[in-house]
Amino acid sequence: MEFNQNYERASWERCEVPGDSLIEAAEAALREDPDNGVRWMKKGHAHARLSLMREAEEYYAMAIACDPFCWEYYRHRAHRMLSCWRFQDAAADFTIASRLNPKDWNVFYHLGLSFFLLRDYERAAKAYQRCYELTKAEQELIAVSDWYYMTLLRLGKKEEAQCILDRITENMEPGDNTAYYARLLMYKGLKRPEELLAADPEKTTDIELVTMGFGIGNYYLMNGEPEKGYEVMERVVKAGDQSDCYFAFAYLASKAELSAREQNREAV
Repeated sequence: MEFNQNYERASWERCEVPGDSLIEAAEAALREDPDNGVRWMKKGHAHARLSLMREAEEYYAMAIACDPFCWEYYRHRAHRMLSCWRFQDAAADFTIASRLNPKDWNVFYHLGLSFFLLRDYERAAKAYQRCYELTKAEQELIAVSDWYYMTLLRLGKKEEAQCILDRITENMEPGDNTAYYARLLMYKGLKRPEELLAADPEKTTDIELVTMGFGIGNYYLMNGEPEKGYEVMERVVKAGDQSDCYFAFAYLASKAELSAREQNREAV
């Protein structure tokens, strides 16, 4: 599997760790109490914020060794596994976290994502259904509805997918999920794909552009225009390669979709 220009940080290979005050503070705290899982977790956080995902994953593993029944440690390690393209391992950790804490929205949301990236849509739908049941805030509803809707469509469950869209209305407050909200409005027919593609770059962050791009590509795939869909996803990957969005879920999903297309071509 090929990675982008940020391969070193996105892979399982170790990187040269730069001098950093948070990392140094975490290491000092661990010297005082090396069996403290929370301190190992904080060391993982310090590395993850520098995109040192492989190293962060190892420190979360140390936290798990200190307390194997803490669901939060598995959740954090699973996030970093997603970043390193280890979707199966991420799904395993999120599953453990979901058993230890069956009421955490974040865990089920990312468990669904892990299965979606693995193209295991049946399991993704079950995870998203549970996440949907746990949803309370409007921002959460927007985020889970987008992925749940896409998953149901891929299973051919159009009526169930439409029920998800029925709860999405105009004038909702998406918070940080503006890209997901725009995608949902597109699925409902209230926005055209061209409108999202023409988003003003001065007002739209890189992550929003990448996220919108995967939604548009998926829209074309689900509506009988696969070549258009793949073209947009190729643009998403290119944009992610040239920015700091190479860990974005939409970037990972676009790469997974394009990889599956290549595998299908080789199998023919």
